[in-house]
Amino acid sequence: MSWPPGQGDAPAPPAPGGAGRRFLVTAGIYVGLMTTLLGGGAMYAAFQGTPPQRLGPRRLLPPPLRTSLGGQDTLFLLTRRGEQDATDAPGQPASREQLELHALALPELVTRFVAHLVTMESRRIDSRGSHDMRDGLIGEQGATIWLWLDGLGAVSAVDGQLLADQAGIAGRNAAVPGLASTVRGQLRLADALVFEPRGGPSWRIDPRDFAASPAVAPSPRPLPALTGAAAFGPGGPTAFRVLEARLGEAWLGLPAVGVTLEAPVAARGPGTRFLSPTAPGTGTTQQLWRGVVRMGSAAPPGWPANFPDRFGQAERLVDVARLPAAAGLILAGFLTAGAEAPILLTDPPGVLVLEGRPGQRLTLLRLDAAGALLWRADLPIARVTSVMPGARHLVLAGLDQPPNEAETLVAVALADGAVTLSGVTA
Repeated sequence: MSWPPGQGDAPAPPAPGGAGRRFLVTAGIYVGLMTTLLGGGAMYAAFQGTPPQRLGPRRLLPPPLRTSLGGQDTLFLLTRRGEQDATDAPGQPASREQLELHALALPELVTRFVAHLVTMESRRIDSRGSHDMRDGLIGEQGATIWLWLDGLGAVSAVDGQLLADQAGIAGRNAAVPGLASTVRGQLRLADALVFEPRGGPSWRIDPRDFAASPAVAPSPRPLPALTGAAAFGPGGPTAFRVLEARLGEAWLGLPAVGVTLEAPVAARGPGTRFLSPTAPGTGTTQQLWRGVVRMGSAAPPGWPANFPDRFGQAERLVDVARLPAAAGLILAGFLTAGAEAPILLTDPPGVLVLEGRPGQRLTLLRLDAAGALLWRADLPIARVTSVMPGARHLVLAGLDQPPNEAETLVAVALADGAVTLSGVTA
């Protein structure tokens, strides 16, 4: 077997015919590594004689991670599920949780593998009060998935097997102080996973051998492409939505139906926002507008043409017009992946509009750069909690309507709006 870097020399192979010895050696290594990873969390190995277990439904431990492995578009999820002994009283809260890594092939959302990572006490997961201590996926690079489970760990993106724990990574890099006791807030993604100790220089960690190098200097060798985990949120009525979009010079906006735009429209504050960023109220209908962004005089509105113009040039919105194609929208906005700018599509160029009426499931629309409606798709979710764009398919994580509020994954074909869905509990 391949011994995780930083853990010492590989153990001697068992004697021929010693199947029981091989099992004990393998189980001992696995338990030792995962105990270190958890920093004291409870670990339960599947030995013979373990009492029968009762497992609860799976729940997403955000955020999700979308990446490409060998040309296969893949979605990774970290999930938790309550674990109890079969002898526990019905209705008794689970005292421990199984944490699993799920890999799903896109766009069909077909499971590639489910790997049990660790079992730990429920209170250790539920007591997470700060972002620095929250468990979850961090990113993928070189078929290695970085994650935080009471400590830094690296698992294989191919089968979910443990590659290294925090102690092993620190042992591989004795010259990097503090790596053995780092907290989640000291890790970020740049060209690799970067460790930023307080008061010291930053270090990047190569996912192929877990060797650290100074982050301020070029990497000693070319690094694989890195993919970070998706943005994740509670999914409110305007989550992952903004009110205007730029596609080159073309502009699209979704103000309240009572708003009238008269050219030239000056930008509001810094940047090129022409509408107020405050979303219209729950019962307010919105109207789709289009326009063109051009450079024009930065003089105040109504400045006399015969007066000297010393204000210079600035972007102005001209050729504005209402569009009837997407009238009557409520709580609508251009879909984002968690950033301030919306997702921009190609072939043909365009944007996605997400609409969510109170108490109803969401609707997704695709518009071209001129604002024409290409398709409309009804989504099986009432709230979006994460958005993962792709070249041909958009992936959403979301929640169904109350009281069910089941966690659901949705893949939407960008060509025609066809929807594929799968439950996190599946």
